[in-house]
Amino acid sequence: MAESTEITPFKPVMPLATPEEARKGWAAYEALKAALLTGDDYQQIAGKAFIKRSGFRKIAVYFGLSDKILEQERVDREDKSFTWRIVVEARAPNGRVSVGVSMCDSAERKFTHLEHDVYATAHTRAKSRAISDMIAGGAVSAEEMEAQEERPPRTVEGNPHQGKASAQLSVTEALTRAGVDPRLVEIHREGGATYVYPTSGLVEWTSAKAALEVIGYGWDAASKRWERLKHAETDQDSR
Repeated sequence: MAESTEITPFKPVMPLATPEEARKGWAAYEALKAALLTGDDYQQIAGKAFIKRSGFRKIAVYFGLSDKILEQERVDREDKSFTWRIVVEARAPNGRVSVGVSMCDSAERKFTHLEHDVYATAHTRAKSRAISDMIAGGAVSAEEMEAQEERPPRTVEGNPHQGKASAQLSVTEALTRAGVDPRLVEIHREGGATYVYPTSGLVEWTSAKAALEVIGYGWDAASKRWERLKHAETDQDSR
């Protein structure tokens, strides 16, 4: 006798809280921030206040979050510069998990203690991102914004398929204008060249591809990254 197969009816994903419960929960989070964080926990960048490392650590303590490093990888280059890529997991008391991925490049700026500071910065960015994704609605940390500060735009040749660009946009500007969250890519400099790596959360492939082509990038399927085309000048997003 053949076994019967029970078909489960389609069920849509449902919210875990009512609108009122969600409103109260978010209000409680905002109240906690106001009570815990001081001016020292914020950094002003481009006229806006962003939470610093100290602020996210306070929030993590009072939400009972624990964290651990899942992956860490160092890549050294021939010019003696290097990058650290770190993946951090944040875990809530209810078992919910959030993962933050970030990198820091030794060529981003002049570090006081190079070996320590590059690793620590990558860790700070990854940890703050994991905490933010868990309870802060994905708010960008001050440390991430520091890495995204751009130099003034310059007039250069754009992608030959797009004609001449009147002003060269940075990667973050181009993605933002296309409606793509710039935090869904990682921008790195290697040996004087700039590369853009998609993260696992990037789903707006068509929009991202179009935006990056406009500023002179092409997709390299072998390396799984966007690379600046040979005719284009050095990109402004130096990290």
